Amino acid sequence: MMDRGRTRAANRRSSIYLGKDGSWHGRVTMGVRDDGKPDRRHVRGRDKATVTAKVQKLERQRDEGIVSKPGRAWTVEKWLTHWLENIARPSVRYKTYVGYRTAVHRHLIPGVGAHKLGRLEPEHLEKLYARIQASGMKPGTAHQVHRTARTALGEAFKRRRIPANPAELAKPPRVEEEEVEPFEAEEIHRLLRAALARRNGVRFVVALALGIRQGEALGLRWSRLDEETRTLQIRKAIQRRSWQHGCENPHACGTKYHKIKPCKAGCDRHQRPCPPSVQGWRLADYLACVNLYASAGVDLAALPRVGLGSVCRRQSTAEIAAIVTALAADGIRRHGFGIKTTGLHRYGRLG
Repeated sequence: MMDRGRTRAANRRSSIYLGKDGSWHGRVTMGVRDDGKPDRRHVRGRDKATVTAKVQKLERQRDEGIVSKPGRAWTVEKWLTHWLENIARPSVRYKTYVGYRTAVHRHLIPGVGAHKLGRLEPEHLEKLYARIQASGMKPGTAHQVHRTARTALGEAFKRRRIPANPAELAKPPRVEEEEVEPFEAEEIHRLLRAALARRNGVRFVVALALGIRQGEALGLRWSRLDEETRTLQIRKAIQRRSWQHGCENPHACGTKYHKIKPCKAGCDRHQRPCPPSVQGWRLADYLACVNLYASAGVDLAALPRVGLGSVCRRQSTAEIAAIVTALAADGIRRHGFGIKTTGLHRYGRLG
């Protein structure tokens, strides 16, 4: 280390000096960047002792091999969003991705998303788990959030985004195992009779006998049965993807689920007056819906809020942004059902 006015420090040696701005500065070589240039980190403080402590901390991290990547620190929200869509989604099954997505967007981002990624502590996660249970949810929900955080932050640790995984130290709530109540003999007989009366009922008979999952039973094929050895190979499972049936126009496919009429008198399901909503899949569908309201004498622009439906099924933020922007140009104030956090950052100001 050196003060101002001394000769330059040797390679990989740290330096501490008093700058012209009156503050003390420290520089530490942490390694080599991806482009081959030295990874030189800078710290700053009001006095030499403070900067010396910061420099020594960086040196310890370098010597222990827990150096975080250079550049501006990510927030927990930014990392979770990147991990979910670019790392987890292409590599895991659909149902696993849906579970991750729920934990990330419903619990982790609202609960700890504003923290800097490298400053997230185990206590932050433990307090989040406690709030989840205090809201009336089961310990299993908090445990699922913990597993998602551990996986996502574990990937950040492998990529040197953080020096350690705080979720490895955080203590999840204890989950009581629920006792499984097996079917009675009479119930099994009724199930077998009902299953064998169906065209593909043998699937359910096999599922009952072997205890396989629903998706595994639906994925069974006769080619997996070896009649000579009398063995059955269970290799694949079928998973249902919500609103992804393979139809050309999901909007038209789900028309019967769209709410386009106000509630009847005495509706006890909705506590607040139901706003009208516009539905669609393409931008032209939404504009056609607006025209239908206009032809019925309803001026959507004059209403305090109009529901924007079907956006929760879409994964493209750019497509939703185009729809929101077009409706905003008509002066319609919208309430988007199920818009993701990324979308709020991009076009939330138009709501």
